[in-house]
Amino acid sequence: MQFIMRRFYFFPRAESRPGLSGVGRCCYAATMKFLMAYLVLAGAALAGDAAAPAWADAARRSSLTAAETRAFMKSLAQFAVTHHLKTNAASAQCGMMYEYWDHTRAGKLGEFIQGEGLDTMHDGAWFAVAMVNAYRATGDVFYKEILTRWQLPFYLKMLNHGDELFTAERNDGRPGDDRGWRTSKEWLLQGREKGFVPYWWDDGASVSLDMFARKDGDRHVNFAARNELADQPNPEHRLSGYSHGSSNHMAQDLALMLEQTWLLFHDSSDPAERKLAAEIAEAAKNLHDCRMRHFGHIPMVCAALALTGGEKLELARLPDPSSANYWIPDSHYFRAVHACKPGVKMPVPGFADDQQYRWYHGLARSGGQLPAPLAFKTIYDAFTEPMLYRIYCDDEPAPPGIGVFDLHPYYFLDGKPLDVRSQRKGPGGKPRPTGSRFGPQNMVCCGWALQALRAQPGLWGQRQTEKLLPVATEAEVKSALERELGGGLRTWEALFKQYGYIPTGIGAGAAVGGHYQWEDLSDTGGYAHLISAAAQWLLYLEHRADWATQFGKK
Repeated sequence: MQFIMRRFYFFPRAESRPGLSGVGRCCYAATMKFLMAYLVLAGAALAGDAAAPAWADAARRSSLTAAETRAFMKSLAQFAVTHHLKTNAASAQCGMMYEYWDHTRAGKLGEFIQGEGLDTMHDGAWFAVAMVNAYRATGDVFYKEILTRWQLPFYLKMLNHGDELFTAERNDGRPGDDRGWRTSKEWLLQGREKGFVPYWWDDGASVSLDMFARKDGDRHVNFAARNELADQPNPEHRLSGYSHGSSNHMAQDLALMLEQTWLLFHDSSDPAERKLAAEIAEAAKNLHDCRMRHFGHIPMVCAALALTGGEKLELARLPDPSSANYWIPDSHYFRAVHACKPGVKMPVPGFADDQQYRWYHGLARSGGQLPAPLAFKTIYDAFTEPMLYRIYCDDEPAPPGIGVFDLHPYYFLDGKPLDVRSQRKGPGGKPRPTGSRFGPQNMVCCGWALQALRAQPGLWGQRQTEKLLPVATEAEVKSALERELGGGLRTWEALFKQYGYIPTGIGAGAAVGGHYQWEDLSDTGGYAHLISAAAQWLLYLEHRADWATQFGKK
């Protein structure tokens, strides 16, 4: 440990770096603190910190090898399919991935939980993207068969035949509790239409997380929906029917799934896969038309239509991945710490959705090439976004791959966290909870960043041409990214082994209504993002690149 501390002091102090502006010195100091956290974590792991949970020091081992990565991916996918996938052929929802599975209620009513305004359909879309990534990285047909047998038939049924499945003519939601859905173009299902995917759709096999929050015995679902059990006793709060709500956020996740599955199947020599690609293209058009009726142009949705339908006009609508704006730091970290507005709270991100949308629609516009500005933006964000949680962790370095719990907000104010870990402001007087969304999602971005640094050496230093001096060397950035992804996979491998599943929130306390504990809930999104992260790590280890595998380039 003393050696580690001595090694840190070989980094020059910010005031000794000539040419750095005030902001540059602040960035440099914060980055050094971030790098120091990694070094302290390594030292604590070597010393065997007894205060940390058993999985927290897993990263002291070497990063996963290619063989270990393949094995971890497979175990995650198999577990999620076994416990989250609905395989009842007699059910209209056959092929759906439930967002939450409660391991304490396995085999009983209540093991599957849906939030009426949350993202069962979102999570399934991310899992489908993960299956594409896993198949590209490994060539294992197991992943492709999950798509062709289960997930795509389910999603394509909704997107291409939603006008036959869903109608807004009957609303069994609690009177007066529509929360703006009746007047919002984004949320309200207007009559019957193709391209609409509801927040939830089920036949009584799952329960409503939101209804448990009510103690009044009301049998209505919380939000606008069709509820086949509205006039029947329903003490278990089962969901049977479908939501009248959807969102632009969900549309982006669906579009990403359509874009990636179409790229996988459209030039296949298998007639069945080409037919599937045609159905995916139809779904992309329906999704785009639906969003145009409800909102307007959305880049990720436009990207799916542009690729699958050859719509050049939609391609031109996409943000330019060669834009000079991408050279300018603008991550949550930069805005919260260095460009903060006095007195304005800045949130710590619970997701890395936007970073992924930008990557995918950027590559769609560039035809599978990786422009330097998009590459730099990806690297900068992947490197800096985890710093916010690490600044919060003042008394114990954060393990790589771990980030905030998306349903428990963290904030910065005037460049500093509102509270820090040692203050124990989380549930039950413990530290604020961590979750399986942001950390694994950012790990995916770390994989792209590492591949970009390899493909374009010297890219990090090109910021100097924009008069924005780097605050760390390219070698330091690369080392941090490798630890966040490779070490993060070790962290989650150990966590999966200890828990027996991927929990949605660690130390998060009770869910809405107190009927469930977040830590007991296995989370489809967590598996999806970890599988995609492992796929990107495998590509990096094998000197391949995501953008090339997407577009079939050498």
